[in-house]
Amino acid sequence: MDTADRLQSLLLGLTEPQRLAVTCEEAPLCVLAGAGSGKTRVLTRRVARRVLDGSVQPDHALVVTFTRKAGSELRQRLGHLGVAGVSTGTFHAAAFAQLRRHWADRGIAPLTLLDQPTRLLRELLGEEALRRPGTVPAIAAEIDWAQATLLSPAGYGASARVAGRRPGVSPELVADAYGAYLEAKRRRGLLDLTDLLTRAAGLFADPTHAAALRWRVRHLFVDEFQDVNPAQWQLLRAWLGSGTDLFVVGDPLQAVYSWNGADPSLLGRLPELLPGTRVLRLDANHRSSPQILAAAGAVLAGSEGAADLRSAEGRPDGPAPLIQGFEDDGVEAAAVVRWLRLAHRPGRPWSHLAVLARTNARLEPVVDALRRAGVPFHVRSGPGQADLAESLRALRKMPPDRPLRSALADLAEAPGTDPDTATPDPTRGLAALADELALDEPDPTVGAFLGWLAATVGDPTETGEGPWRSDRVEVATFHRAKGLEWPVVAVVGLEDGLVPISYASTPGAEAEERRLLYVALTRTEEELWCSWAAVRGTDAGGRRSGPSPFLGPLEALSRAARPAAPPPGQTAARIAELRRRLPSPTT
Repeated sequence: MDTADRLQSLLLGLTEPQRLAVTCEEAPLCVLAGAGSGKTRVLTRRVARRVLDGSVQPDHALVVTFTRKAGSELRQRLGHLGVAGVSTGTFHAAAFAQLRRHWADRGIAPLTLLDQPTRLLRELLGEEALRRPGTVPAIAAEIDWAQATLLSPAGYGASARVAGRRPGVSPELVADAYGAYLEAKRRRGLLDLTDLLTRAAGLFADPTHAAALRWRVRHLFVDEFQDVNPAQWQLLRAWLGSGTDLFVVGDPLQAVYSWNGADPSLLGRLPELLPGTRVLRLDANHRSSPQILAAAGAVLAGSEGAADLRSAEGRPDGPAPLIQGFEDDGVEAAAVVRWLRLAHRPGRPWSHLAVLARTNARLEPVVDALRRAGVPFHVRSGPGQADLAESLRALRKMPPDRPLRSALADLAEAPGTDPDTATPDPTRGLAALADELALDEPDPTVGAFLGWLAATVGDPTETGEGPWRSDRVEVATFHRAKGLEWPVVAVVGLEDGLVPISYASTPGAEAEERRLLYVALTRTEEELWCSWAAVRGTDAGGRRSGPSPFLGPLEALSRAARPAAPPPGQTAARIAELRRRLPSPTT
């Protein structure tokens, strides 16, 4: 197949808006892509189109995704389209690679990357602060947010109040800990993940270095742009310089990470920030049935862009969402398991089914019920991940300069990793990651591996990747379900105080909670279950609550979509008529 035919084949099956997003020559280009509108398809085919028509050199292109898994899937898709050599990865991974190349080129000793900043914070905080459970994680989360939004310790308090942040610790304690943390990193030559972004952006301050760096990265593509935070935007602007070869895709209705520093306003302000930016829209949802999309849209309650939601032309109808309330979360969990068993029919494996909730704690009764019922399931903190976490803990206790292969060999021989047992050896997952690092670093040390893991993979116990995955029901929080999809989804725990979460005290925070539920509902292709429980946590005496205020519009739609009940006696008469039509046993 010649180039012209390959280019033409890229456009097969695309709608007219998708085709325009793939072929448009203007830059910068911003595509606002709603849930299920073919965002990844458009991104992949645009990259492939530009490589095939010669307007992009693969070794000078960078596609930024927000998870390593998304980057890996995008590489696979490009490979199927006959395109290779395009770099894909997260902001942190790209920044880390840039810094490592810079250090190696100039013979600079690399700085150590903190794979667990909380350990340094525990060391810095006094005993009094450590006595209160949750203090260290709360302060660590606030420092992450402050660094992602480019705040100094002095500016933290006022900005946190404006943002409505309620970490459960005083702003003064956070600011003091933040200052001590920055100073400790500076003295010890340490970097954390946000430092990767700011240090990489800082390399562009030298015009000579900037020219060389921008020569390497000439064509930029960014996925999930609504999740970009100020530190990432600073690096993106540094990469771009005065250039315009930028393509971004995002959905303002799926902006659910502002609590973590993301600035969704960047997506809407892009034409102002980069004059000349053209904006295209993909509104048709090709994933969800009209009934699912109507329910998801109702949750948004008039949010900007909600009125544009529509199912793709020809998308068949599906059943109305099922919405139920239960006496307690144990009864709810048992009912969910029964519904999942009914949904698991020939041609529909367990992996086509998912259970989602706002928090991990709210998923625990479902996990217990699935386990008791013998239904296979996969949860981010379930069996397998726990073993992997133990292997990582053991690895972190080893000397950082120890050769990685030797360390992994010792872990593989430890008790509990018998290859004949039902649980796969969790070190195999680490060994596969070590092989990936070895492509760039032939003889990595434990320290280098842990740093690379933090920058490029994150916590592998939190990704759901690994050899323990198989045909199982997926169990996940709303946030972790983002970007995924299943034919059948149960959304549980829709109680007031959880959805929206109790600390969403500002109009902006409540709007984000609506968007988060919208994200959860639009993971569904065909069948949707929504439920809540009047009592949560019966083992601890129980906590009473009512249904989520977001459920009202869904219930109204669900009632309207269901057929009216037949008049009394009609069902029995219909059954009798069908029985008369059955052949007699003697015929």
